[in-house]
Amino acid sequence: MVHLLGIDIGTTNTKIIIFTENGEMIEERAFPTPFISDEYGGCYQPQKVLNALLENLKSFSSDAKKEVVALSISSFAEVMVGLDESLQPITKSPAWFDTRTDFIFQEMKDAINGDMIYRLTGLSPQSKYSFYKLLWHQKFEPDVFQSVRYWTSMSGYVLAALSGVLSFDYSLASRTMFFDQQNRQWSQELLDVIGVPLEKMSRLTPSGIVLGTIQKDISHFTGLPENLQVVTGGHDHLCAAVAVGVFQQGQVLISTGTTENLTMALDAIPDINLSHLKRTFSWGHHAIPERYYGMSGIYSGGYSLEWFLKLINEDYQYFKEMPQEIPKEVSLFFPYLLGADYDGARGAFINLEGRMEKDDLTKSLIISLSFEYKDLWDIMAQTLNIHVERVTNVGGGTQNDFWMKVKSAVLNEKILVPQDKEGSCKGAAILAGMAVGLYAEPEDAYRKTFHLAKIYEPDSDLRESLLPWFRLYIELRDDIRHLNEKIKRIQMGRRK
Repeated sequence: MVHLLGIDIGTTNTKIIIFTENGEMIEERAFPTPFISDEYGGCYQPQKVLNALLENLKSFSSDAKKEVVALSISSFAEVMVGLDESLQPITKSPAWFDTRTDFIFQEMKDAINGDMIYRLTGLSPQSKYSFYKLLWHQKFEPDVFQSVRYWTSMSGYVLAALSGVLSFDYSLASRTMFFDQQNRQWSQELLDVIGVPLEKMSRLTPSGIVLGTIQKDISHFTGLPENLQVVTGGHDHLCAAVAVGVFQQGQVLISTGTTENLTMALDAIPDINLSHLKRTFSWGHHAIPERYYGMSGIYSGGYSLEWFLKLINEDYQYFKEMPQEIPKEVSLFFPYLLGADYDGARGAFINLEGRMEKDDLTKSLIISLSFEYKDLWDIMAQTLNIHVERVTNVGGGTQNDFWMKVKSAVLNEKILVPQDKEGSCKGAAILAGMAVGLYAEPEDAYRKTFHLAKIYEPDSDLRESLLPWFRLYIELRDDIRHLNEKIKRIQMGRRK
């Protein structure tokens, strides 16, 4: 039986799964994504990511490996890897949530035309994007910056190590803030601002394109077949969208991991001015060719829950044992522990009382995550004029029954949950399968590989009980922003 290999290089963990062509999991491996923490957040270690990946590939059973015909990779966005002539990494790779670029963003704020950038790249300027990361390299690692021969993404680096061919797929390029969406090329104007010659940028490609066969030394070390095809992948959330059939307008993906992402599939590039938006969201190229997306999310969705569990010294079993009733008094939590859609965003609890216990605060946190998500949802759907037809939720957060019930009620939407918890890995495998002809087209892949686990129907009574709290949350959100901006000004003043 033919097998496909999906790799997901994630914020916290990297996962590797071998699937059948029907989407059934054969074997899986996982390891912590190599990372060095520091005062700004930290940097990934590309060479160590590759080394750990190869060791884990080697550990798969021979029976599973020998049937693999193709592989592809999903990964986080915004992270850049500078390579030398021999395709070895030579730069730091600050994480997408790293804050060392904050002051560069602030210094350039008045010089950047946000509307122009948004229309060209699909992104409203924020310090996390690759544009600012490369400016940081230019300023603080000038010698290394000049010696870089090629710039690529994390998955682009690993794919090059596996195949010998450099690439940068459209979906990850869409998160750099120097990719011209209309013309599908690097923006010379924006590269000039950064000081990166066009010839130093990796070749742009769609997702799901065969780069070549796996290099012989990699095949011999890992035990993977010599004729295995290496295929371009994509942004992790968009690979997850591929896995659950979200690639036509009206289809929506909720991806719940460290971040809680919202992806709405689009049939065409939207015509929107940044200044007309109540709240920013990005748009760009889907992992399915000739398809696009609108995207937003809560940077610290699942992260907020992990953070709180550590504070109260509990694990995920606590969610299953926790009473399910909605607290009479909700403490509103603003989940900006890793930032938000404006610079300087930080988290906050509002309406705390001394009689509240950890159950009340845990449930309040989950309810507030759903409120934040509802606000993002409404603005995107209204701006893009989307009539929602199908909603699918993937990721570890789907195992939290309380969260899923609240989310369905607050959004007032039926939510499908697939059996697979690792949508990004599976989406990468599907891209590989489409590239080598196992599936006729994306819908064919969806029909053959999607397996439903559960459906959450919205509870109207629960929705009505939460509506007054949601309205209050939206009112207070602007107040929290003003407070955060005030704190940011004080922090920037101290650093000067």
